[in-house]
Parts: sequence; C-alpha cells; structure tokens
Amino acid sequence: MVKKFNTISLAIGVPGIVVQAYGAMVNSTPLLFVGAALLLVAFYFYTKAKGIHPAFCLLGFLSVLGLIILSLMKDKSGSDEVAPEKRNSKGFLIFIAVLVVLILVLSYIH
Repeated sequence: MVKKFNTISLAIGVPGIVVQAYGAMVNSTPLLFVGAALLLVAFYFYTKAKGIHPAFCLLGFLSVLGLIILSLMKDKSGSDEVAPEKRNSKGFLIFIAVLVVLILVLSYIH
C-alpha cells in the first residue's frame, strides 16, 4: 500500500464520516452531501493506495460499510510502504471503534 495516498485518504475520510454521521443525526441534507463528497475523495485516494481501480471509490456512498468492503479488498499496489492488511487489522478495528464512539458522543451532544 502506498503510504502517501493512504495518509491522504485517512485525513479526508475521518472528517467525512464524522460530518456524514452528524448530518444524519440532525437531518441535514447538505451535511450528508458534504460528508459523502469527502468520503468519495478519501476512497479515491484509498483505491490509489491499494492499487485498485478508482471506480471502487463509489463505495463511499455506503459510508462505513463501504470502508469495510474496501479494506477487505486485496492490496495490488506492490508497495511495502505500509504493512500488509493482515498486520493492520488491529489498527482498523481501533479505527472503527473510535468512529462508533465519535458517533455516539455526537448523538448525545445533539
């Protein structure tokens, strides 16, 4: 996986998921669209990091479910800049847990 693109996707994707989740909680269509747009861009960079076809960035429309599907896809980049997914599975689970906590906290704030 190409570290540069993976870092960019993470920097754009986390705010995208948070904005989308908050938009769903407050029933704000513009926030939902902004979150979805951020996720599409983030997923585009994630597909580049994994060396797969950029059309898979459309999984961004599925939000966290799309992220899970995309993360399970095989890395075809041929780059060893980031450890293989099998070694990163613990980090991915921590990432999902943090997202769930953020969504719960935002729901209590509203």
